[in-house]
Amino acid sequence: MTIHGTYETVDCEGVEVRYADHLDGGGSDFGRAYVPFVASRFGKVPRLLEWCCGPAFIGFSLLGAGLCEKLELSDVNEEAVLAARETVAANGLDDRVSVFHSDCFDNVPADRKWDLIVGNPPHMNVTTAPAEDIETFRRIKPELVYADKDWKIHERFYDQVGARLAPGGSVLLQECRAASDPEVFRPMIAASGLEIAGVFPCEPPHDLFYFLWVRAAA
Repeated sequence: MTIHGTYETVDCEGVEVRYADHLDGGGSDFGRAYVPFVASRFGKVPRLLEWCCGPAFIGFSLLGAGLCEKLELSDVNEEAVLAARETVAANGLDDRVSVFHSDCFDNVPADRKWDLIVGNPPHMNVTTAPAEDIETFRRIKPELVYADKDWKIHERFYDQVGARLAPGGSVLLQECRAASDPEVFRPMIAASGLEIAGVFPCEPPHDLFYFLWVRAAA
């Protein structure tokens, strides 16, 4: 890790990613489980989006590993968007990466569709989570990073994402098994004409987390 101006920098598969610690929701750590999983299950895809990207450790890692041709990034937090754009500029990636400041897909052009959408969204339903767990996160991270009250962020995402998938496209979100069961998301996924294609535990040392693979219903 090095420091450039107001940002810390970490190497993600050859891309020097700019970030600040309070923007990191775990993508620099357990997010690294994406590269071997995507390589083995999907291979290289033409267009990839990282939703809820933060500094975009995941998206930049997949790009650096040669697992996508074009990368697009989206986050509701303007500070995270600025950090991601700094990474794009510092690495000369303007021709391959676009960054959107957007609440879900609100500010993303309607014609954008992706072969694979990945993300490390807020993992905790703060309405039902134990108070001690909420307090632990509150002490170290801003609420934007961890809190999804009544799963409304997930619900809105799944309601909109079907129209954003290219033919044969998939969604692959990383969730925390200590905070959710995949069955929590099944009704909202089914209501949107999508289906769960599989649930896969991340490999150790990241086995507190799992991948939820979603695609259009057959």
